[in-house]
Amino acid sequence: MKRQSVIPAAFVIVLAAGPATAQTTVAEGAAPVEVTPYVSLGSYPSSRVGTAIAFRLTPELSVESEVGYRHNPIGALSMSASLLFDLPRLGRVTPYLAAGAGLEQYATAFQLPGGALAAQQRTAVAINAGGGLEVSVNDSWGIRTDARWFNGLGRDAGEHVRIYDGVTFRPGR
Repeated sequence: MKRQSVIPAAFVIVLAAGPATAQTTVAEGAAPVEVTPYVSLGSYPSSRVGTAIAFRLTPELSVESEVGYRHNPIGALSMSASLLFDLPRLGRVTPYLAAGAGLEQYATAFQLPGGALAAQQRTAVAINAGGGLEVSVNDSWGIRTDARWFNGLGRDAGEHVRIYDGVTFRPGR
């Protein structure tokens, strides 16, 4: 299997498994699915745009699938699955903790004969940890800020941080 097809295939598996789990264990009255498109800032190779889809398991616990994109010489994709643990609400604000793992693409430079530089695509397993705040505007949508630390486990994969802001939609609410 080519390296480019690994990330989309893993994303499809996580998305397919998520709804089946959420449908059987979702808490009464909680939004079973939340979709958050986002834009972000962060150190290399953090994604710049993406979407997170969270499937509620219990009133405090969700599993989240996320895919991100960074425009660079290789058009890097990232994909992760994380557990989100909601802390006690403060009015309309819900703080949460997050931890997970996934795959991310990054580029390393190498020198060609003749002295020119070229980028080589690599894929690494990355772990992440962090948290954020979700502010509910109403039952159907809210605003979310998320800060994560990532550590790539592949050759030349380093650690990086990312902060994103997004709008959370709760379909069916």
